[in-house]
Amino acid sequence: MSLRSASILSILLFFLAAGCSGMGQSAEPTNDEPSGEQRTTVDGYTSQSAPIYIDGNGMDWDPVSVRQEEIGDAEGLDLERLWIAHTDRHLFLRLELGQSINLQEDNDVTLHLDADHDSTTGTSAMGAEVTWTFGGREGEVAGQEVGHADVGFHSLPTVTSDVFEIALDRSATPGGSTTLFQSDSLRIALSSDGDRLPDEDGGLGYVLTDASTEVESPDLDAPASAEMRIFSQNSVNNFDEEQSAIFDEERQPSYRRIIEAVGPDVIAFQEVYSQTAEETEEVVEGTYGRADGWEWAKEGQDLVLGSRYPIVDSHTIPGYEEYESGAFLLDASEALGSRLVVINMHPPCCNYDANEEHPARNVQRQRVADGVVAFIRSLKNGEGPFDVAPDTPIAIVGDMNFVGKAQQPETLQTGNIVYNEDFGPSEAPDWDGTALLDTNPRQTGAPMHATWASAESSFPPGRLDYAFVTDSVLEVVHDFVLNTATLSDQQRGTYGLQSADTATASDHMTVVIDVAAK
Repeated sequence: MSLRSASILSILLFFLAAGCSGMGQSAEPTNDEPSGEQRTTVDGYTSQSAPIYIDGNGMDWDPVSVRQEEIGDAEGLDLERLWIAHTDRHLFLRLELGQSINLQEDNDVTLHLDADHDSTTGTSAMGAEVTWTFGGREGEVAGQEVGHADVGFHSLPTVTSDVFEIALDRSATPGGSTTLFQSDSLRIALSSDGDRLPDEDGGLGYVLTDASTEVESPDLDAPASAEMRIFSQNSVNNFDEEQSAIFDEERQPSYRRIIEAVGPDVIAFQEVYSQTAEETEEVVEGTYGRADGWEWAKEGQDLVLGSRYPIVDSHTIPGYEEYESGAFLLDASEALGSRLVVINMHPPCCNYDANEEHPARNVQRQRVADGVVAFIRSLKNGEGPFDVAPDTPIAIVGDMNFVGKAQQPETLQTGNIVYNEDFGPSEAPDWDGTALLDTNPRQTGAPMHATWASAESSFPPGRLDYAFVTDSVLEVVHDFVLNTATLSDQQRGTYGLQSADTATASDHMTVVIDVAAK
């Protein structure tokens, strides 16, 4: 350890011993330092523990100080502002850019970490042992190539934006032996084609502490105020065997444990391509032990819905060719005192470009979203296929595959239709003329809002599965994304779950919302 590093850590330990972790006066305040913020700055090195959630919203960053660079000084993408925080489990970054991009594709923004606080090791002038190029979805640790799972990398939003939240796992050991963070003192920098942050050489100094910062985690139990539990799951399809994962004998024990632990009242499955609603009913009520008497229906190519409440009607919503959505009208008067419309969606994945036969996937997804908004507009105006009273609650769930333009989830939430010539005028989808509530549930046991993860894929965990509701008439009293890997051993024991259950069941995690009538 260098003399400077020893000095920094000695001073920091003095603050901790005095019970002042995260407190102190900044010798050289960074730009836009919040008034009265609890933080430490020692010899130019900052340290700030904070309960951060990777949710794509950023409101929890308000108390965190920010480093701002000169705006408009870049020849290419402008790296404008950076926030840094940590807990005892993660290092968090929030990055603001000069333009909207897709962080996972088509950019060369690169994170550099001098993780052992030794400028003579690693690469570049600052001695970075860790690099991660966001658009390339690849990185290196001590000269070895690593993937997102090796460093516990998360980022949101998964759609285009000019602000992104990023997390790295402090306990990560890439390669099984190399510790990601070999020192508590770090130097942090970012670069892109034509810009860097900070503008000067050397990076930003930051010190990690072991101060435990409480992060709220949803539990699995529905609160007493909940009147209905809705469960959404992409039950990934095996096209070689022509069956959804819920019919796979090797995955079925995990599905049974998940369904038993969650105890849903309504189940929305995506990717049930080759099986019928009746076959789905047979496996869920038989193999998975759901009580007899549920009703099941299928719309579109792969959308199945099961309900303990009567399914009065169902309808296919046009989108783009075979990518249709399914609308299901439930008699939920027993629970909500009214009927309920549940819309199950599964727009196409990925960001493939246009070809001679099809438009780009962003266009296809947008048309699916436009179709759902048009359906809700017709429903509200008494023109839809369902005969519903005003203020009938509506819930939209499913694997949305929103990995491209932010306009797609914005359309579902606000009703802003893009292809008006085909789907008619835009209209706010809630009954009171406002936007829908994007529930954006959090994972159990982790400060992450990703709903999809695959260690084998180059794409990092992302938020692909959504749940929107008409919150003028429907209250979301509880919600969560079930990730059995992040539950404690005690929680898994309580609910009869195993660590690998969600990963075994699907690459998508289960989304659960508990609702009540307003």
